[in-house]
Amino acid sequence: MKLYFRLFFILQLGLIGSVFSQINVNALIADAQSDISKNNYIEAIKKLNICINVKPGESIAYLFRGVCKYFLNDNLGAEQDLSNAITIYDPLVYEAYHYRGLVKCRLGDFDGAIKDLNKVISKEGDDPQLYLERAYARLSGQDYNGAISDCAKAIKLGAIGDNIYLCRGSAESALNDYETALKDYTKALTINPKNVDVYVRMGATKAKMGDNRKAIGDYNQALKLDSGCTYAYFNRAEAEIALNELKEALKDYNFVLKYEPLNALVYFNKAILQANLKEYKDAIADFDKVLELNPENIQATFNRAKLKAVIGDYKGALLDYNKTIEFFPYYVEAYYNRSEVKKNLKDLAGAKKDLELSKVISDLNRDKNVLQRNRDSVNLVRLLELDADFGNVDSKSVDTVRINLMPIFYIARKDSNYKKSVFYSPLLLKLGREHQTLCLTNKELQNQTASMDSTTQSGSFLWEAIEKTNRQLFSDAVKDYTKIIEQDPKSAIAYFARGVNTCREIELIRQFDNRNINDKYERALLDFTKAIQLEPAFAFAYYNRAYVKCQLRDFNGAEKDCAKTIQVDPNIPDVYYNRGLLLLYLRDKLNACQNFSKASELGLLESYAIIKKYCNHVR
Repeated sequence: MKLYFRLFFILQLGLIGSVFSQINVNALIADAQSDISKNNYIEAIKKLNICINVKPGESIAYLFRGVCKYFLNDNLGAEQDLSNAITIYDPLVYEAYHYRGLVKCRLGDFDGAIKDLNKVISKEGDDPQLYLERAYARLSGQDYNGAISDCAKAIKLGAIGDNIYLCRGSAESALNDYETALKDYTKALTINPKNVDVYVRMGATKAKMGDNRKAIGDYNQALKLDSGCTYAYFNRAEAEIALNELKEALKDYNFVLKYEPLNALVYFNKAILQANLKEYKDAIADFDKVLELNPENIQATFNRAKLKAVIGDYKGALLDYNKTIEFFPYYVEAYYNRSEVKKNLKDLAGAKKDLELSKVISDLNRDKNVLQRNRDSVNLVRLLELDADFGNVDSKSVDTVRINLMPIFYIARKDSNYKKSVFYSPLLLKLGREHQTLCLTNKELQNQTASMDSTTQSGSFLWEAIEKTNRQLFSDAVKDYTKIIEQDPKSAIAYFARGVNTCREIELIRQFDNRNINDKYERALLDFTKAIQLEPAFAFAYYNRAYVKCQLRDFNGAEKDCAKTIQVDPNIPDVYYNRGLLLLYLRDKLNACQNFSKASELGLLESYAIIKKYCNHVR
């Protein structure tokens, strides 16, 4: 659901305190506030970062940065900054409570959102917008009567707008008061005939009333207004299944998954649909995807076991039934089905035992007291949960968000056009005066093969080797790096550069031939490891080794190297991005999103797209 929140600041710069001699924090915060008013959130964050570095106890800087992150959909980062603002100076930060409440609602912490909004309402109880915001939090937290009450309060205070009636209609529909809900949806459309969410909710209400054909009409209207509304596609698929239009439903599910590849609920429903169409192998592949995203979902494991048994994969079915029972030992049907599978595997004794167990468990479930049944129910709900995050996408875009690692760092000359893309290492200074123009970067800089100035040209055998790497003369470059290492076995930079040379050679040749790629990566790995052994504080060697480990599919080792990079140098945004991708792959979504947040805070713009894609509702 879409809400349009106010943006105002109740704090005045005069409350900040002292002015610092070298950096005028007041002026920077004033500039940042001006940027925010113009929606230049990224520029504002850069200025606020400076303020926070200079004065870590500056409440208003955290508040403003939290607001910026909120509007950039970096919800975890926003929550942290707003909490810092509240912790530092509670009496002045009602607006921090306000935005933190909105952020918590996005993150699924509805009780926390309501608590924060209550604090603001206690101070500004005559603002109808606050009641509407709390109504949405209550609606999302399934307090439907509370949501209806808050909508009524907002209307009484003079609120007007389609979202009030959308919210109240949604709560009424959830309480099965369908006719009243439809009246509120109609009022909303009278105010705003282009509200996509109203059409989707109205269609869902009609579907609950049993009129799936009219529901599809509403979903179609929503898609006319916004062809990228994935929730409309999902709901239309459900209605099409009810009308036995299975092929059409399959198309709609596939559209959602094209733009939301982490939506486990859609994979699950699609798998069930394909099983009904007797496309068993495709259904099993979709259950595989569900279990990649939600490994402990017993319903996916159970259903996949049934399908494996249908196609004669009894060993695979047995493994899945074993896992189902391991996760939830009171699943009667799993014991019964496993008994049938064991019969087919000629394990007659095991089959008989499972059949007996199914009867024992059935009797046990019937005799459990209410408290134990409630505990089992809570556990079962956890084991049945599926990740589902529906949003609006640009349907004209051909690709989803690209998920690629940030590339390796290499040694280059300073380039005035790329000041923000280069880093410096104390190791480069150790090389001597002739290397003072060198830096580290993973961006494509200009004219790197051009001759260096006379100071750097003189006696720079290292740079000659680097130039050969840049000109793709990889074999010649290796010989030069090896000579440098022979002359100075403790040259961490030479090992590092030789490892880079190998990686860049791989990037070229893998376009034509993937053979022996891993052997070459292993050589690069050895070089980066040697550089680390010689210089344990060489952050970029850890970073590059993490990249190589990813290519070798050592994801846990790569994540540890990313963590070490951050420990040595916490100001390289690319490492947080890569670590976020690794954690996302390792299914640690919360920590992944926290790393993406840090990368964006440090200025890596690529992070915002992936935050918007995968971190909107992470808890």
